Amino acid sequence: MNRNHILSVLLFPVFLSCEPWQLKQADFLQVEIISIDTLSIDSIAITARVIGLNTLQVQDHGFIWTTQEVPPTKYINEGERSLGIRTQEDDPIFSDTLKLHPNRDYLLRAYATVDGAEYQYSDTLQYHSGLAEVQTLGFCYQYGFNLEASGKLSGTEKGYFAIQHGFCWSTTNPLPTLSDQFVNLGTRYNNEVFKAKIDSLQNNVVHYLRAYAIVSLDFEKDTLYDQEVLPFDGNLAFWTQRDTFGGNSGTWAVGFSIGNRGYIGTGAFPSFWSGSDFWEYDPSADQWTQRDTFGGGHRWRAVGFSIGERGYIGTGYNNNYLTDFWEYDPSADQWIQRDTFEGGARSDAVGFSIGNKGYIGTGISANGDYLKDFWEYDPSVDQWKKLKDFEGEARSGAVGFSIGNKGYIGTGYSSTNGDLKDFWEYDPSADQWTQRDTFKGEARSGAVGFSIGNKGYIGTGSLLADFWEYDPNTDQWIQRQGIGGGPRRFAVGFSIGNKGYIGTGENFFYSLSDFWEYDP
Repeated sequence: MNRNHILSVLLFPVFLSCEPWQLKQADFLQVEIISIDTLSIDSIAITARVIGLNTLQVQDHGFIWTTQEVPPTKYINEGERSLGIRTQEDDPIFSDTLKLHPNRDYLLRAYATVDGAEYQYSDTLQYHSGLAEVQTLGFCYQYGFNLEASGKLSGTEKGYFAIQHGFCWSTTNPLPTLSDQFVNLGTRYNNEVFKAKIDSLQNNVVHYLRAYAIVSLDFEKDTLYDQEVLPFDGNLAFWTQRDTFGGNSGTWAVGFSIGNRGYIGTGAFPSFWSGSDFWEYDPSADQWTQRDTFGGGHRWRAVGFSIGERGYIGTGYNNNYLTDFWEYDPSADQWIQRDTFEGGARSDAVGFSIGNKGYIGTGISANGDYLKDFWEYDPSVDQWKKLKDFEGEARSGAVGFSIGNKGYIGTGYSSTNGDLKDFWEYDPSADQWTQRDTFKGEARSGAVGFSIGNKGYIGTGSLLADFWEYDPNTDQWIQRQGIGGGPRRFAVGFSIGNKGYIGTGENFFYSLSDFWEYDP
């Protein structure tokens, strides 16, 4: 276990009685230690001061230390730092940096002497120098019944090395040790990140996981455990590949669901020609069917969402930045043009719905500005209303979805900070934004987001394949199994019932048309 540094005053009446203060000779000189600050596992900053120096100068002062049980003196010690002469005009406070051995118990004193008098000492302070540490950095859920955990050992640069290290875990012990299950990665002489496969997980059972190391320094051994334990909830959900998307527009398309059907439309061909085809997915039959061509014509980087039994697509780009807005009626398989989006022409915006209202915000304007304005659409009156601006950075390529009566926007790309990972909640009843727990995956843009029940999900983007779940009740992110189809960006995502779906997009080399179902 990591040992905490101990700083305490030790009283040694027997020893101190052998070293009486020469108050008359020393002009009432006293010395006291003010603070000890840890700099590293083998280095401290120590500060003391001289009290009562009225007329004489200090001939010598400084610090002494020992690992023995007897308080150190000027003549008997294991380490000394002399700071020389100090006059009455000088600052009575003095300090220095001391190099110590790691993982040792030290007794430390400050000292001073004037004009050949006896040495005067501060109270004796006890200090335990630092110990190497091991950290559990995280884990990445893999396919099947295993995950990949990562950790890191610190202190190797100070002489420590691990004769054994790895991870231990348990389904019953919330503080797992080597008495529980563990994987041993052997010796380690550096502080680079180490990884291990944890297999034989149990489905829907919480697993407690943390890194450990048995370290050696000067032939002494210590078993270290990370003080923080990472729980994995044992949710071994799998991604299942479904029928390949039937259209040609594989990237920057729009997706949403209406009832028990999903829809994908518009987007770009591999050669960056934009499309206007529109497709319906039936999960019960695992089948795509082409529907009425989108009424607004070719485009990509548009926004889509559904309200009740209707779907909506608007904005986007096709040689020009667009403002038109269209409604889809699946019962009639027909598109109807609605009130033009009043926020101005843009692409790469965010859209979602809450209750019977739709929302669009952020994106890139026709003159290349990154935007943060936010608008509400009411289909009952076919009108747009400007709301309070999004309070995060102006951005493009962000993710948006709703959970219950709240909306969420996160990730994306800004002109000042590049890819982002902040995450915000919108309350339409108060027209108010609140920053929430930062997205725990890598910063990214062009990701996918949707909600299932009372949980939200973000994955892929910036040519990544990881997938994360957000719980608004705890304001926490949990990593889930990465998408089966591999890394991608500019994909489409939506949910139908209690299942999520991600497909299309592009990877390093190609536009994609594969389609995957996620079961939480």
